[in-house]
Amino acid sequence: MIPDHGLRRGKGTRRLWTLAGILALLAVTAAGTWLVKPTGSAAATTAPPEVAALEDMQRGLVWVAQTVEPSVVFIEAARKVEGRTAEGDGEPGEGLPDPWWESPGPDTPFSLPGPRLGPRARPQPQVPSVGQGSGVIIDAAGYILTNNHVVADASKIVVHLQDGDSYPAEVVGADKLSDLAVIKIGPKRALTPAKLGDADEVKPGMWAIAVGYPFGGHGESGYGSVGGLFDQPQRYEPTLTLGVISAVDRQIQSDIPGRPFRELIQTDAPINPGNSGGPLVNVRAEVIGINQAIFTSAPLGGNIGVGFAIPINPRTREIINSLKGGEIVVRGQLGVMVKALTPAVKGVYGGKNGVFVDSVQPDSPAAEGGLKAEDVITTYNGKEVTSSDQFVSMVQGTKPGMTVTIGVLRDGKPVDLKVKVGAYTPETVAKKPSAPESGRLGLSAEPVPEDQARELGLAGGVRIRAVRPLSDAARAGLLTGDVIVRINRQDIKDMSDYERVAGELKKGEPVVVRAWSRRSGSITTFEIDSLSE
Repeated sequence: MIPDHGLRRGKGTRRLWTLAGILALLAVTAAGTWLVKPTGSAAATTAPPEVAALEDMQRGLVWVAQTVEPSVVFIEAARKVEGRTAEGDGEPGEGLPDPWWESPGPDTPFSLPGPRLGPRARPQPQVPSVGQGSGVIIDAAGYILTNNHVVADASKIVVHLQDGDSYPAEVVGADKLSDLAVIKIGPKRALTPAKLGDADEVKPGMWAIAVGYPFGGHGESGYGSVGGLFDQPQRYEPTLTLGVISAVDRQIQSDIPGRPFRELIQTDAPINPGNSGGPLVNVRAEVIGINQAIFTSAPLGGNIGVGFAIPINPRTREIINSLKGGEIVVRGQLGVMVKALTPAVKGVYGGKNGVFVDSVQPDSPAAEGGLKAEDVITTYNGKEVTSSDQFVSMVQGTKPGMTVTIGVLRDGKPVDLKVKVGAYTPETVAKKPSAPESGRLGLSAEPVPEDQARELGLAGGVRIRAVRPLSDAARAGLLTGDVIVRINRQDIKDMSDYERVAGELKKGEPVVVRAWSRRSGSITTFEIDSLSE
């Protein structure tokens, strides 16, 4: 007979084996489930269908970059400078050069001074300064479009291609009024030209892509130690930045009195010093603009999201073709200074649309055709005039020698005048009526508030209200808000002092301005080697 306790032990053993089997089966089932079913973390990384659209856009932007970058070049333009004595306040090579021009005006880099020499004055040799910018290939034979200000007055121009090849270049044609220039290199192979688009189709909100060489490229830099920071050895890789078209038909001041840059594209695609002359392209990789200027307030003149580009459209294509052929750009000219038709002017002079004639140049086509100051121009060759920019564009686009019909309101009555359009030349611009507050230094000034003068410890002076782009004042580094206290060793206590001293300045002479600088917070010397205006 088998004892009872032996049976109980056998049943217990079977129960244990049964339990073990159940646990093993559960383990296998759990393991299989774990292998088949993703974990919560893995499930979270699975992209939703909406991401496909973003990936499509991303692939499109990569295609734009790959398409346009081979057509973008880096430009170095050397300019001769006179020997001078420099005085620094730090170690040799310390610090970066100041930008030419900060807020509230756009920043357009030409060539910038090199690093300071050190704490003691040392004679500097007569070496060229190196201005740097960008350009875009428009012809496989080596024609390159850029800004006029990038290559103006250059004694030597070198173009660097994306693959590292470098070539000397010469200016084929340049146009100061549009700030466009075409230069030519002799490449060993056919180049890849960019496709030109039509900026007349551009609308705010569209994508905008800027391509160029911010702060210079590989090698010696006109921007000090920041130059070449982004480039691999022996290559010149352009930088691509993305934004939108912020606005169209913008206008900024130029260094030609009464001749601002008009009809510009505004974009928030980051543009920095060195981008000048590079292309602004659309999502079809078509060049819709040539990057020209930025508003800036940063210490290095960097981007704050307000940049400007010269539009590429049928009008600028004509300019580009003329420059490429080495021809002078011909424009129509009337010889009038016009202003917007403000509510006040409408209330006094009448008219629902048009522009107000502020002044008429003597012996000009306008004067010979009978136009008078205080006329309200309402139509031009049968087309309604709606703005100053539009009117100027219509005149400039008219072939010189052509007679046009200009409709005006004079003493509240409509009058039609026949005017023979003249040709734009530098001489006619020099005689053109100047815009208000167009000073010899390229700035406008105002009295310094007494409380500010006391706060700064100044006995007087004049505060800079605006600095015109590309002017002598901008190039010297003067900024809006700086307070001028001396010019050429003469005290400037008030506006009458400033107007008298500034009025005595002569073209070609050196100018030294002492001013309280908002950048340094102290009285600083600003130098102009040769007054250009």
